[in-house]
Amino acid sequence: MTLATLLGLCLAVIAPIKLPFTVDASTDDSASFPNAPQVQSFSFAQWQGRWVFIGGRMVGYHALGGATADFSRADANRQVWVVDTTTRPAKTYSVPVDLLPERLALVKDEWMSTGQLFYQDGSALYIAGGYGQDSSGHWVTFPLLSRVDLPSLIHGVMQGKLVADSVAFSRSTLVQSAGGDLIKLADDYFYVVMGHVFTGSYTAFEAQGEHNAAPVSQAYLNEIRKVQIVSDGHGALTVTLVNTFRDESEFRRRDLNVTKILSPKGLGLAAYGGVFTPDTQLSYSKPIYLFASGSPFVDSTFDQKMNAYNCAKLLVYDQAERTMYTTFLGGISRFVWDPIAGKFVENTRAGSKTARNYLDGMQWSDQISTICKVMAEGKRKPLKVFSQTYFPALSEPMLSSYRREEWLVPWPVPTF
Repeated sequence: MTLATLLGLCLAVIAPIKLPFTVDASTDDSASFPNAPQVQSFSFAQWQGRWVFIGGRMVGYHALGGATADFSRADANRQVWVVDTTTRPAKTYSVPVDLLPERLALVKDEWMSTGQLFYQDGSALYIAGGYGQDSSGHWVTFPLLSRVDLPSLIHGVMQGKLVADSVAFSRSTLVQSAGGDLIKLADDYFYVVMGHVFTGSYTAFEAQGEHNAAPVSQAYLNEIRKVQIVSDGHGALTVTLVNTFRDESEFRRRDLNVTKILSPKGLGLAAYGGVFTPDTQLSYSKPIYLFASGSPFVDSTFDQKMNAYNCAKLLVYDQAERTMYTTFLGGISRFVWDPIAGKFVENTRAGSKTARNYLDGMQWSDQISTICKVMAEGKRKPLKVFSQTYFPALSEPMLSSYRREEWLVPWPVPTF
């Protein structure tokens, strides 16, 4: 059977494909979380029903509503928040980051940045990089890794204090990144996944046509760094480079979605979407997969059209079917799914950044999509993609039916 024939058979399948689970979305549940922080692009962890929020911005997306495009310290989240969900309604606690002692001044600056890379490893939260103003007023991407003990942090915040002894840190350019991700795999190593290093004012960068010129610059990592992180038990961390995976074309991404994935042979990571392609200034569409002790694999056969910007995610692994389901909620998309026409519709591009009605083709999305990846070892299986649309204007929770976005031709799943 030829590839063309096989593709024709796949496209001929028009019956909707059902997922083995549903997503029930509520329009507004804020009453259950009074005084919870309205924060964007933060680091997050949870411990025994308590949620922790560190960093990010308190004024939403930069330049929204005519506001400044800069990421000023005044607009930063300068509190450590704990939301106790073990009570109903939940109870919110917060303390200023400034309660940290002077010996943790570098950590103070990092914890008030945005676009941090973070990962929860048991009872510890690791925070790397992030972009913002330091205590001197300079805009930098922080070359810093901090780790905080969650039980001590949460207990302290609920008592109105920050426990300095719960924090360890290290200065290292190996983790200097914003808009990337940090993840740990079963080989006990951490992976710094892409992002960029931005220095200087964003307004100044725009004023010079988004080109590097002192004192403003932007440099993408273009790589995934495998690192070892070790603590001396006395407040200091050591970061050591183990390996570097570099791709000038596909790894030039920031604000992407990085998730864990499971296969019959263990835990790996997947990198989806991200921005901005240098030629079109749109989103990346080829997923990247990496498993412990292996090398990254770019899936050039697949084209992710929706939910390409960092957003909320839901992960489900079907062990019996050896299938990984990754669901993306909202974010920014290059395409929308038209359930009536049964096809993708590309967003409009019009005007320029200086125009009042500028459309860059990457609009905010109120849709949900699920990527289904069959992880069966050594078999050729079709990669299926589904879409779910959610309409937040409805007053009551609504669950729409899943519709197939596309069903790609079979491809060889690598042996991990």
